[in-house]
Amino acid sequence: MTDQLLLLCKISACIAARKRNELVRFVDLFKANQYDPRKLYEIILQSYLFCGFPAAIESLKIFTEVYPKFKKSKSVYDLRKFNHTGKLNCKLIYKNNYKKLIDNMSLYSPDLKEWILTEGYGKVMGRKGLSLIEREFINVTILCVNYYPEQQHSHLKGCLNLGATKIEIETLIRSIRKYMKPTIVTATVKLLKRIKI
Repeated sequence: MTDQLLLLCKISACIAARKRNELVRFVDLFKANQYDPRKLYEIILQSYLFCGFPAAIESLKIFTEVYPKFKKSKSVYDLRKFNHTGKLNCKLIYKNNYKKLIDNMSLYSPDLKEWILTEGYGKVMGRKGLSLIEREFINVTILCVNYYPEQQHSHLKGCLNLGATKIEIETLIRSIRKYMKPTIVTATVKLLKRIKI
């Protein structure tokens, strides 16, 4: 895990934890290190999947203040492409559990299943600017702060499926533990240790 990715994860943790002052400090640090602002922009956009539009909007305000000359472009809205990319990405992340996920989501809500594939794994996770594994580290980060055990298990496993190591994920957890409840830190580490790939 690079220093840049670790800082991106800390920024994501601040977004999820609603720590505005620390978010500003980390965004300033990101710029001072001359890291790629495209990656920062992408993690902020991605945050709406787990934190909602308000969190993304407030974070984008900060981004725009720190990077006033950053050129933002609008992507082509192509539902067919999003759906195709979403299925591919979801299969890479979930591997053998893909069918189970789709079956469960179809049972809970066919609409939500389509939104997850098209919107989440296609439109957002399929964007350029971050690799799929970097995006999955961001998902794990946000789920460490806003804990949902089943989703956390899925995304921890997804990170490992994409080639991350347990040591990298433990490093991530240690770096953002101040934004997590102590019981969640313990539960997440135990969960990670139980996962077999």
